[in-house]
Amino acid sequence: MKYLTSDEEKTLLIRLKSGEQEALSNLYNVYSDQLSYYIQRIAKSSSLTEDVVHDTFLKIWQFRDQLNLSQPFKPYLFVIAKRTLFSIFRRARHEAEILSEIKKNYHEVDQSTQHLLEYNESLAIINEAVNLMTTQVRKTFISCRIMGMSYKQTAANLGITESTVNKHMSKALQLVREHLNKRTGKIFLFFLFFIGCFFSPKRTINKSSIFWINTSSYFLKGT
Repeated sequence: MKYLTSDEEKTLLIRLKSGEQEALSNLYNVYSDQLSYYIQRIAKSSSLTEDVVHDTFLKIWQFRDQLNLSQPFKPYLFVIAKRTLFSIFRRARHEAEILSEIKKNYHEVDQSTQHLLEYNESLAIINEAVNLMTTQVRKTFISCRIMGMSYKQTAANLGITESTVNKHMSKALQLVREHLNKRTGKIFLFFLFFIGCFFSPKRTINKSSIFWINTSSYFLKGT
């Protein structure tokens, strides 16, 4: 493994700030193994570690104009990598907390023809949003949200990493939320109906589905 003197490192950083991709490649060759070892100890996942390292150097390139040449590069690099990893953890935990909270609020309601009509209307809007997704994002979304598979199962089935599944799901949920808001003007519909009802592995009207249809209808009519 090659080690850089402080002068060599500073020279590379100057070149990087000026937009030389070769300088970034040189820094990657020097620090990627050390960074991978550091992230692997926290993430406990080789695929997640690989994605974090890749994203970290991508951020270094994107924000190269913010590099402080008077400060050592390695600590700065490791801080960005750690923040990137923890950001992924936070997104995953936040989504899990939302789903958990929604399930706690489950209660039984009567089924009715009006509920069924509202369900079909909402489902049609969601299908529109799904059709707007790119192929890979749509496959990931269907696997996780409609078929009820875990991120790990989805990653294995689609031949991608769990981190990529996480990114695809973030894009998919953002698209659905924006489309529902555009069509209905009610962002609450995304949280109440979509996550609660459409989370069911099968597209069937069940007790949980009816609750979220009823609740989302309240916001549609009352706001």
